[in-house]
Amino acid sequence: MATPKKHESFAAAIAAAQANMNNAIKGSVNPHFKSRYADLAAVRDVALPAFNAEGIAVLQAVDGSDDVVSVSTSLLWGSERLEVGRCSISIASERNRAQGAGKVATYLRRYQLAAVAGIAQEDDDGQSIAETPRRERPTKAQRLAQDQLLKVKQILHSEVGCKSKEDADMVIRWVTGGCWSLDNWEEDPGDVLGALQERNDSNPPYEFMLSAAMEEGRREAKQ
Repeated sequence: MATPKKHESFAAAIAAAQANMNNAIKGSVNPHFKSRYADLAAVRDVALPAFNAEGIAVLQAVDGSDDVVSVSTSLLWGSERLEVGRCSISIASERNRAQGAGKVATYLRRYQLAAVAGIAQEDDDGQSIAETPRRERPTKAQRLAQDQLLKVKQILHSEVGCKSKEDADMVIRWVTGGCWSLDNWEEDPGDVLGALQERNDSNPPYEFMLSAAMEEGRREAKQ
């Protein structure tokens, strides 16, 4: 005998799960710039228990071909399946393809899962930038965000070699798989900074990123 569903619709099950989620804590540190971010494990610890409690299973598949790594995310509820995300990033510029594929797959899984769960990242003091009231003196979270934004600008200008807003936007979209752009990067500059650092090898420089982003743009234009 089939077990009756807890909710009347898939949407109601998802809404119930999201209502029981907190934001992911930035518990990991990038050693190069000492910036903090919420890694895949932190996002899973928030999202999966809440989804599973409402009878929702989360599947993330990794696929790769022609120097491109793709991740697709699906939600399953009873006999229903909902495709909620698919994104691809080129690893053609990676010196170590295997390592690059692993980094990209982890990065895309983290962003897709956080997106479908509707969760953001926050510092362990529980104060997100959006929730912090205005004060004459910036809070710790605001100072951290400002520092991260300055580091992103420095990397894009001095190390990647971006000469225009178009160049910077192209690189941001490339390293984040289209998740962020110049239009919204200031909402959480830590995400963009983490993406730049994750897509770079263990040592600077970052110059290859601009040419790689331009090459991917040319390939997409030909398709």
